[in-house]
Amino acid sequence: MAEAIDVSTLNHYIKAQFDSDPNLNDVYVKGEISNYRPQRSGHMFFTLKDEKAAVRSVMFSQYAYSLKFKVENGMKVIVRAHVSVYEKTGEYQLYISAMQLDGIGSLYAQFEALKKKLAAEGLFNDAHKKAIPRYPHNILILSAPHSAALQDTLRTIHKRYPIAHVGVLPIPVQGKDAYQKIINALMFADARIHTDVILLVRGGGSIEDLWNFNEEALCRCIYDLRTPIITGVGHETDFTLVDFVSDHRSPTPTGAAVDATPDIHEMEHDVMIKLNRINTIMHQRVVYERERLNRYSQHYIFKNPSLIYENEILRLQDVKNRLQNFGTAFVSDHRHIIETKVTKLNYIMDSRMTSYRHNYASKVEKLDLVSPLKLLSKGYSIVMKENQVVESVQSLKTNDEVMIQFKDGKKEAIIQ
Repeated sequence: MAEAIDVSTLNHYIKAQFDSDPNLNDVYVKGEISNYRPQRSGHMFFTLKDEKAAVRSVMFSQYAYSLKFKVENGMKVIVRAHVSVYEKTGEYQLYISAMQLDGIGSLYAQFEALKKKLAAEGLFNDAHKKAIPRYPHNILILSAPHSAALQDTLRTIHKRYPIAHVGVLPIPVQGKDAYQKIINALMFADARIHTDVILLVRGGGSIEDLWNFNEEALCRCIYDLRTPIITGVGHETDFTLVDFVSDHRSPTPTGAAVDATPDIHEMEHDVMIKLNRINTIMHQRVVYERERLNRYSQHYIFKNPSLIYENEILRLQDVKNRLQNFGTAFVSDHRHIIETKVTKLNYIMDSRMTSYRHNYASKVEKLDLVSPLKLLSKGYSIVMKENQVVESVQSLKTNDEVMIQFKDGKKEAIIQ
């Protein structure tokens, strides 16, 4: 019977065999990460698996710190490692020195790297974004011809804002170098002086399908546009780099149509509200002005216009009396000097009297135009009841006694 060895010796031997095998010292393995739990130390312990098998893996902190992405369960990766044995358990595992995303994962890495670069250059800053016109007259849509995204966009614009003029510029939305044709179309659209807003739309798809909208050249072209642009690329959860650099990002092509146009039905409702408000204000103003006119018409001056010039005559007579009194007293005290100024004072008095007479005559003429006597001379008459002017037939009853004023006299009458 052969001599027995202990387990540690066996495991040590197997580890030495692994470490001495050049085929296991530097291998590239791809698989899906599972059972990953972050460690405070920075070391990463997880399982790398495929559909048929799994292997324990470790990536120590000095290598993990250099990763450009956050490791998560379910992520497909390619690792560079050497294969060895953990002597304590006798299990072999991968000791990883480098890791990169596999397949779609690498596209995500490119996406994040370019996003970080463009953001650092300020291409995503809100200060550079142009305002979307509130009431666009000319809308230009860039989309794949006959696509569902284009039809949804056109249908939404026609429903919301049918008065807009809508143009369509066909573009490829996926495939090799499709972004170059999109750039050419955008430059052509931007050169049209009558375009108010551009809509760049397409339906959803995988990250590969949407990759043309992550191209750096297309992002820079959109940043340099003079015309405001709205992007509606993919579904609500899809984000492409053109969404960050455009003037407005909509979650879907239909959303882009909504964000680009006002709702004409809401506009009509708003107009009706404003029209009703204007009518209310005008009605209130008319009532106010009518009440104001009624107050003025009841003023005592209009009841007895002669008071205007009567008051002026009294004021004039009062001035004359004061001047005469002043003159008499002054002459008696200063007779020896007044004679030299009497001529000048008379001239001043005559000028002032002429001015008063002219003013008086002007006011009398104006009052005469509105004088009730002027109306009576034209054949009109004034009906009085109990010394009050009768303004309406509603204030008279049968057998009421009234006084009728004509231009040449008065007559009593009884209402029949």
